[in-house]
Amino acid sequence: MIPNSVDTTANILALRVSTLLPPLLSMQRSSWEQGSAAQALLECHRFQPSVLPNVLNYIYGLVHDSIVRQGPDGRLAVLLNGDGSSDSGAVDPACIGESLYYLLHMSAKYPGLLSEQDCVLLDDRVTWMLTFIIDKCPRAQVPESSTSSKDALFSHRTDALQIWSDTVYMLSPFLASSSVFYAHPNRSSTRFGPQDLLEMSLRQILLASTILQSSSGEWSHTFDLDKGVFQRKAYWGVGNGWVCGGIARVLKTLAEAIEADDSIADVLLNHANLNLIQDCYNTLRKTLDANLHHIRSDGLFHDVLDDKESFVETNLSQQLSYTLFRLLDLHSYSSSRVLERLRLPLLKPTTVIEWEGKASLMREAAMCKTDDWGFVRDVCGSPRFDKAGTAAEGQAWAILMEVARAEYMTHKEVHTTSIA
Repeated sequence: MIPNSVDTTANILALRVSTLLPPLLSMQRSSWEQGSAAQALLECHRFQPSVLPNVLNYIYGLVHDSIVRQGPDGRLAVLLNGDGSSDSGAVDPACIGESLYYLLHMSAKYPGLLSEQDCVLLDDRVTWMLTFIIDKCPRAQVPESSTSSKDALFSHRTDALQIWSDTVYMLSPFLASSSVFYAHPNRSSTRFGPQDLLEMSLRQILLASTILQSSSGEWSHTFDLDKGVFQRKAYWGVGNGWVCGGIARVLKTLAEAIEADDSIADVLLNHANLNLIQDCYNTLRKTLDANLHHIRSDGLFHDVLDDKESFVETNLSQQLSYTLFRLLDLHSYSSSRVLERLRLPLLKPTTVIEWEGKASLMREAAMCKTDDWGFVRDVCGSPRFDKAGTAAEGQAWAILMEVARAEYMTHKEVHTTSIA
């Protein structure tokens, strides 16, 4: 019998998602916001489909419209009022890519879920998105790096050579999910090697860190690769949250792939990629530690982490709470096979207690910012993200945080009951 505490966790999640979702779906969304919304619902469905009735329908709908609005260059969800040139994001459109792979995976698992026509369409369109990244995305060599193409950093934009902290979330999880997709024995590709895709995913994180991450761990927001200068050197809180969430998603993608089919790990995890995974994990830990150093007593952060004159905002608390719950779950309740394959260190009991406390504090702070309409208030707000307000990404992160917490608490409660 499932413990009552698990039922309570599921009920809390269902209530929170049903509160947060209407504003999210009512908001106008740019390409990365469409992807963020889809990802929130994807993680909800992957954990517990019953939490939200017809959740797969929502995912399909978001994916469908990203395809309807796919640009002539392959970028998803960029046709708003023209030919796509008004959306200059090079990697933002990749944010929804994992959702396309997820639907294809679910269709293979449950034949008939999607029509044959839909399967062909999704496969073609996500491949088109991936081809844009590989072949057309602007890029530049990292200063003082080798001249190898592997040391080229993809630009966040099409109209300028810039690396943003946001890029870590928009691009690397997409590349990691594509590597898992093509590592499956029934989905081999002569064009895209799964090991190479995973290496690219991990290298992009580490290359970005060499430019944007400070010695103390915080990330600056944007750097102009063409001019060799910072566009915005400030430690933007939400940008640091994109970094943490992006790396956490890559780790979870790999952990779930290993859990489902250990042979996929044999394809992906060569010696070089294992070393890169360890480096990315260490980068995440360093970023987390630096960010948490700036937490306020109320569980919130200033928009610019080290600038107490900047406004206090909500979204970074959601992003870091999500990340901590994901790491706690990964370390505490993954199989020994996953931990050994990914070479993840054991967490000290004191670290578990500290992370649980801070994740819960930040979540409570964000919940207090949720109004009766379901809007999370005082996030770094649309449309210019220069003041406290509301934003689709703030709603999506609230759902992501709730799902990550519920998944961790459910595993913890089941584990505690099993040994009682």
